[in-house]
Amino acid sequence: EAEHRSPVASAEAEHRSPAASAEAPADVLFTLVVRAMADAALSDVLAISSRYTQAEAYGQDDELMDLGLRFSNGLIAEMPFELYQNEPNPFNDRTVIAFQLPAAAQAEITVHDASGRVLRLIRGDFAKGYNRLTLSRNDFGNATGILYYTVTAGEHRATKKMMLIGN
Repeated sequence: EAEHRSPVASAEAEHRSPAASAEAPADVLFTLVVRAMADAALSDVLAISSRYTQAEAYGQDDELMDLGLRFSNGLIAEMPFELYQNEPNPFNDRTVIAFQLPAAAQAEITVHDASGRVLRLIRGDFAKGYNRLTLSRNDFGNATGILYYTVTAGEHRATKKMMLIGN
């Protein structure tokens, strides 16, 4: 996982294992999330270059492929509220809970056990778009097994389950 910040944008890159998940099919190996820090046209601030490493892409048979970015001037569709499955799951030490908000909002993230006992409660202001929160085993006391996490933001609410293993 890598992160880069500039006066114009912040970018976060994450390599995924080849195994498919609910959010990323098996053919998605790399995800790049870019957040605007100022008004700018994407075509003016994003580029692929070989400044630090050779910019290359390879096909399934290791053939060299063209690499580039394509920009359109279409309107961006409204982002829906979405809660993603935590990664990794199951987890032993730490996990990441990610969610998407259609607008900046105050949100509440609650983690509870099967009996409904709240193990962790986080309240905060979150940005429009993709948000992620890293939680560690220490956030849940002595709990293990199946836990539930709920994100509530205004009228939006979703719950998923995750599994905490080992000690």
